[in-house]
Amino acid sequence: MKNNISIVLLFCFLVMGCEAKKTKRQIKIIDKIPASFKMYKTSEMANLMRLMYVGNMQVRKQIIEGKEITDFNKAYLKIHTAKLTDVSDLDDTFATFATFFIDAQKNLNQVSKDTRKREFNKIVAACIACHKDRCTGPIPRIKKLIIP
Repeated sequence: MKNNISIVLLFCFLVMGCEAKKTKRQIKIIDKIPASFKMYKTSEMANLMRLMYVGNMQVRKQIIEGKEITDFNKAYLKIHTAKLTDVSDLDDTFATFATFFIDAQKNLNQVSKDTRKREFNKIVAACIACHKDRCTGPIPRIKKLIIP
């Protein structure tokens, strides 16, 4: 008899303990955007880098397929003047990498089809080297440009 009462009591405690507790959450409606709120805006350089990535994905595909590659995109020349996300990254090292990138990108159209893959991979390696020195976030994405 005591066992039955113990089992019934245990069952009652379990049922009452498992009931979902209702909690009320209040939502606060804000009429104005707080002054501390800043909308994320990409820099000119970030946008240019995205453009260069897309353009080089296209060039990569053309090289793999053995097709003629598109002409040098003159928008890439903005690499020397575009505003960076972090202005402190604009130094002599950046300028050196930027100049190499532009020269190599222009030269890509001049080399034979046999050496384009190697020359293209040199450009990608230079991009990775520059990003190792500063903005490291895009490196995994840049590595996808490498032609195996």
